[in-house]
Amino acid sequence: MNTIKFIQTFANPALDNFFILFTNLGGETLGVIFAIYFLWFKDKRYGYKLAFGLSFSLLINNFIKIIVNSPRPIGTKGIRSLAVNTATGTSFPSGHSQGNAATFTSLFLQFKTKKVLLISIIMMILIPISRLYLGVHWPIDVVCGSIFGIIAVLISNFIYEQAIKNNIPYLYLILSIILLLSLILFRSSDYIKAIGGFISISLGYYIDTKYIKYNPNSTSKNNVIKLFLGLFGLLIVLSLCSFIIPKGYIRDFVKYFSLGIWASCIAPLIFMKLKLSN
Repeated sequence: MNTIKFIQTFANPALDNFFILFTNLGGETLGVIFAIYFLWFKDKRYGYKLAFGLSFSLLINNFIKIIVNSPRPIGTKGIRSLAVNTATGTSFPSGHSQGNAATFTSLFLQFKTKKVLLISIIMMILIPISRLYLGVHWPIDVVCGSIFGIIAVLISNFIYEQAIKNNIPYLYLILSIILLLSLILFRSSDYIKAIGGFISISLGYYIDTKYIKYNPNSTSKNNVIKLFLGLFGLLIVLSLCSFIIPKGYIRDFVKYFSLGIWASCIAPLIFMKLKLSN
């Protein structure tokens, strides 16, 4: 508590806006943007690698949240809490810190440059601080969240490399079955969203590897068209799920599954059918 209070002694409107901006960039937000960029435009193999790392980290985070069920500092006397809409689920570990750590650990392991390392260090400091400054997490939440994010990516990368090395693209589908069975015992909105996303990426990866074989290389003009079509499709999928399916666990799963399938499988197939990719 003293750590949060100390950080909040520097509070002012400018810092409020600064940390609200950074906390919204944190979590898996930037990671998803990077993953889609690599999947659609640059390096499909790394795009999947990053997507698996993020979704695996999110699964671990929400599974631990269910088990620990730790309360947040929101409402604690002496602590002010801002941007509470970003604080879903329980407190330990911090999902924003973990998703952020997973994203930038993956990026550094892929590119291994001083520039990427510097940006990764800055982000892995600012995002956890933002969660403390906003009064939505305890210090142990952000520290452990960052550590879990790094570990999750290392494990996910190992599994992904084994799947490629041994030519077993269905490996993630096997893990998906196990995750579906886990819903018998463990269930929360965020955990179901994470499972929906992971299964969709697993299925999309299998379909693309076996049948589509998408090549992201293209001209600048075609990339602009791909970006427009891809984002428009994501918006349509999001709108349909939000307006047609009643709020609840089913919508949580279907929405994240549909978004993942569109990004990893349907959009690349459309790009190829329209000859927007080499």
